[in-house]
Amino acid sequence: MIVVLVLSFFLVLSGYVVSTLQSAGSTARFIQSLYLKQQAYHALTSLIPYILQGLKREDSSVDTLSDPWAFPFVVETEKGTLEINIYDEDRFFNLNYVGKSKTYREVFERLLTLLEISPGYADRLLAWIGESPSTFESEYPLKRAPMDSVHELRFIGMGEEELYGRTVGDVSYPGLLSLVTVHSSGKINVNTAPKYILMALDPRIDSTVADRIMEYRSSKPFKKVDDLVLVEGVSFDVLYRIRDMIDVKSTHFRIVATVKAGEEETTVELVYDRAGNRIVYREIY
Repeated sequence: MIVVLVLSFFLVLSGYVVSTLQSAGSTARFIQSLYLKQQAYHALTSLIPYILQGLKREDSSVDTLSDPWAFPFVVETEKGTLEINIYDEDRFFNLNYVGKSKTYREVFERLLTLLEISPGYADRLLAWIGESPSTFESEYPLKRAPMDSVHELRFIGMGEEELYGRTVGDVSYPGLLSLVTVHSSGKINVNTAPKYILMALDPRIDSTVADRIMEYRSSKPFKKVDDLVLVEGVSFDVLYRIRDMIDVKSTHFRIVATVKAGEEETTVELVYDRAGNRIVYREIY
C-alpha cells in the first residue's frame, strides 16, 4: 500500500516538479530522494518485527533504565546510519486518565503547579475529552473523546512555554509535553519516571525525596511497589495513597527508528503495547 501511495504521490508531483525546476539535474535529485525514502521505509519496517521480538523476550516483571532496550542502538555503514531509540511510555502521566478518579486529577494538578502552569487547565482538559461540562465549551469546540496525541493540549489553550518549557528566574521548567502521554497503562513506572512525575504523585514526595528515589533505583531497581518504602521519606501512608497509580514495569514502549543516507532522513515511529502484543500508534516521516 505504501508503494502505491508513494508512486501516486510521485505521479501527481512530477509534472509540477518538471515544470518548475530549472534543470534536469534537479529533477533527478528529486527522483533519487523519493527512491531513497522508499528504500529506507522498507528497511525500517522490516526491522520492526525483530525489535518487537526483543521487547517480548525482556523480563516483563520489572523494567528499568538500565535494561538493554533503554540504550540507543546505532549502526553506521558506508550507505548511511541506522539509529533505534526505545522509550517506555509508562514513565509518564497519561492525560486520558485525568477524569478516571480524584487521585489522578490531583496528581495532574500537582504536576501543573510544579511546572508553574495554571492547574485550571485540568478543567479544560476534562471538558475537551468530554469527562465534565465546562464554560470552556462555549469558547472552543470539544472533542468529547480520549486524546489521540499529547499535542491536542494546544486545543485547550496551552502555549509554547507551557508545552516546551520555560525559565523563571534561575529555574528552568520542562515543558508538559516531555512528561505526559496518551498511550500507557495509566500506571506510572517508578523505576523510570522522571523527577517531576515522582514529585507529582504525592505532596510528601518533594525534590529531596524524589532525588532519593532516583538514586536508590539506579543501583537497586524496585522489584515490587512495596519496595518504595525502603527509600527514606516514603512512608506507608504515602505508599497507600499512590500504590494504585504506580508499578515497577512498563507495558507501552515508543520505538523511534531512523535511517540517514546523505541528506535524506526517514523515521518510523510507533507505540507498542507489549501486554496486548499490538501496535497502538504508527507514524512515518
